[in-house]
Amino acid sequence: MPIEPRALPVETVEGLRPPADGFPYFTHADRLAFEPWAESYSAVNSWWLADASFLVYGTADFIEQAIDRSPLREQGFQVDWLGTPSDNRGMLLHNEEALVIVFRGTRLETHMLLDCAEVVILCQDDLWTDSHFLPTVCRAGGHVHHGFLNGYIEISDQIDAIVRKKEDRQALWLTGHSLGGALATLAAAHLDTTDVQGIHTYGCPRVGDAGFTSVLPQRNHHRFVHRQDWVPLVPPEFLGFAHSGTMMEVGGSGSREFLDDFSIGSKGLVAALKQMASEMRFDMGKLPFKIAGLADHAPVYYATLLWNALLESQELPPG
Repeated sequence: MPIEPRALPVETVEGLRPPADGFPYFTHADRLAFEPWAESYSAVNSWWLADASFLVYGTADFIEQAIDRSPLREQGFQVDWLGTPSDNRGMLLHNEEALVIVFRGTRLETHMLLDCAEVVILCQDDLWTDSHFLPTVCRAGGHVHHGFLNGYIEISDQIDAIVRKKEDRQALWLTGHSLGGALATLAAAHLDTTDVQGIHTYGCPRVGDAGFTSVLPQRNHHRFVHRQDWVPLVPPEFLGFAHSGTMMEVGGSGSREFLDDFSIGSKGLVAALKQMASEMRFDMGKLPFKIAGLADHAPVYYATLLWNALLESQELPPG
């Protein structure tokens, strides 16, 4: 299969909702293998971890099948869970050289109403975690988002046990999108900084204040922000929250024009509603989703654009 750029996602609810069936997760990871002991920024790792942070939104079966289709099995990667396969906060991808803890972000749940209407809503448990934003004292230092800290405490014992079992030859990486990025950041603060080889977060909100960010590992700590993604703008700075890590702008999707978005979104809405009327079925997934700050937050954008950036970089091997 030739190495080619990924097409930009279709901006509908279904086109942006994670995970995406048929998405080429980790395709060509045999030629563009994860670099576990990278000491500085790696375009390969930024793409690889973005794919992982996108895939983790899937069910256990979905994730296992995606890994089976990828080159990762041939590289010795196995999958385990933060929790159980059916109820988890993330996954582990590990082989002899790497231990990657991938934290899942806020889930979107699909519900059928009377067998004729499909609606998509935020998972109430995750929404509860996201919404409790007032600062609270963090044992590692400073103050942090109360909900994020509670979410991390629920899995902290398991994280500690995982890291204790880590082999010296395995490099530890932490990653996640959105809420998952916040949990990865908290994990980095609570672990020994010498244990953490790198942290990559995607569309990550602010997690704590300057006192908290000062205790975080600085090596390979990168936070990626796509275009007008709103989530990195919260919680607000006036409450004392600050970002951590080196900010990396994710380009490649062009600039947004409000009038163009409005026109395209309106036409798409009319077409979708006409189709639903003809089918006598409401499918929320077909509705256009052109709210810039939320559409730009979709993990498919991060995985797509960082792959495309990798192809444009000098790190692409010949052949």
